[in-house]
Amino acid sequence: MSKSWFLSSWIGAAALSTVAFALPALGASIAGDSKLAAIGQTFFNGSWEFRPADATSAGVHQIISPLPGGAHIAFNPDSQLGSVTPAAFASEIERLHKTLDELQALSAGDLSLDGRADRQLLMSDIGRRLFALETRPEWRMSPNYYVDLGSSAVFSIVSRDFAPLSERMLFVTVRESKIPAMLAQGEKNIVSSEVPAIYAQTAQLDALGAADFLEHDVASAFAPVDDNPTYKAEFVKTNAAAAAAFRSYAAFIKQTVVPDAHAPFAIGADAYEHLEALQNVDDIPLSRLLAVGEANLSKDKAAFIATAREIDPNASPTEVADKMKADHPTADRLIPTAQSDLNDLVAFIKSKHILDLPDAPVARAVPTPQFERQFTFASMDSPGPLETNATEAYYNVTPVEPTWTSAQSDEHLGFFNRYNLLVVSAHETYPGHYTNYLFNKQTDLSLIRKLEWNVAFGEGWAHYDEQMVVDEGLGGGDPRYRLAQLSGALQRDCRYIVGIKEHTQGMTIEQATQFLMDNGFMGREPAYREAVRGTGDPLYGYYTLGKLMLLKLRSDYQAKMGAQFDLAKFHDALLSHGDPPIYYIRRMLLGADDKGSLL
Repeated sequence: MSKSWFLSSWIGAAALSTVAFALPALGASIAGDSKLAAIGQTFFNGSWEFRPADATSAGVHQIISPLPGGAHIAFNPDSQLGSVTPAAFASEIERLHKTLDELQALSAGDLSLDGRADRQLLMSDIGRRLFALETRPEWRMSPNYYVDLGSSAVFSIVSRDFAPLSERMLFVTVRESKIPAMLAQGEKNIVSSEVPAIYAQTAQLDALGAADFLEHDVASAFAPVDDNPTYKAEFVKTNAAAAAAFRSYAAFIKQTVVPDAHAPFAIGADAYEHLEALQNVDDIPLSRLLAVGEANLSKDKAAFIATAREIDPNASPTEVADKMKADHPTADRLIPTAQSDLNDLVAFIKSKHILDLPDAPVARAVPTPQFERQFTFASMDSPGPLETNATEAYYNVTPVEPTWTSAQSDEHLGFFNRYNLLVVSAHETYPGHYTNYLFNKQTDLSLIRKLEWNVAFGEGWAHYDEQMVVDEGLGGGDPRYRLAQLSGALQRDCRYIVGIKEHTQGMTIEQATQFLMDNGFMGREPAYREAVRGTGDPLYGYYTLGKLMLLKLRSDYQAKMGAQFDLAKFHDALLSHGDPPIYYIRRMLLGADDKGSLL
């Protein structure tokens, strides 16, 4: 049986068995909102055709697109990978500019406040995409673009049970069959002289990691499938070929890209301010952003030192933090302890009336799936916003591997010490990301608001929660919980400053590493990883930035409400609008004429 016959015949059968997804209409408030809804529907369809894995992650497994004359065409994203030819990128750039022109042609006066927020979400998304495809084209200067495209396409199918395992194995087989050609085209697209050295180094390692992911994790994920030996054999062969292609791509990076990869990673001050404006709407001068970040780092660092002295005045802050790491659950009690923490957080939120939790079962703590363990310590695995089949929600906690030494196990479990685990769980679940997801599910949001999010709001909310719950008494006043919260805050404060200085002031990776060690009380290896992350994620200070904006909003809201201020009502109102820019959340909570500053 030839592979071409196998793939084409199976795709046809799958298209008949998969539930079709027709994009829902966005409810119009005033004239321009309905035009915006139509633009949004067309935009998402085109985006999913360009990068089908994004549709899978969103929970869209078949799309019905209109054709002239009233006809329709079905598109199955789960069986596609997307084209990476220069012509495909040129077409996508043209599509993005066209959509941006349509959005800019809408008059603000014809849009409701929600409509204006939705338009901003789309315009910001398009602006970031154009920056990554046109201004600093990742497809030419980042070898990791192709590693991420291939691995995420497989990951998005393996990670969610939206269809039976045997059916998802076939989807993976189809996508993996396209990976060798995609990587080969990537080799043609990459211009070595435009690649920063650190991008080449990390991409080589990530390509090898992707091969390992396919050979071990993906193979293990589909090991139970045994109902059709022919399909299973095709998967095994295709999976091996895709893994080999990633290894070949890693060799290409090492031999061809690394020797000539000397381009700067810094994007420059103008580009940095442009990206910040896309995120924040308001133009905040770079000098103001940096001053705010440095002031907050100084405040949190002083609080960390003072809290450590309160715990043990005879030990250094690092010694105090290290001693806390020893108070961790055993390997076999890690998941039950995490589940107990979730139950405790729910009870705490209700007893303190932090917010009105939507009616839903308590999230279930589970071991991080094997194929995800190389990526995360802990994460919230909520369904895609449009997913209707795989609706389970899991709090993934990465367990100890049985092959680890005692020292490796202790180091891993030290991260999950009882104080830090509770704070991390608050960030990921209650009242953090999962609670935000639950509010979004119960709220009648527009399609645009369901699919788009402002990262400063989303991550800012989860980071704000870490401080807020300790402020409200989580941990019963034990200063070790405050120290755990401040440790996470210092890490985010350092990201904020490192992102700015690496990209606008010439800070090197080594200087950033030392800065993180000195100011975040981090070891060299995690500090180095954070410094490297900043080279490719310039705005990764959005955790602290979003938190500070939300604290400012809460203060302004409390001043407006006076004696009528209620923390739960503030949080309920805050989470009832999806994840728009905080610029618009201010107007939704304080009134459309709010003139208050974001910071």
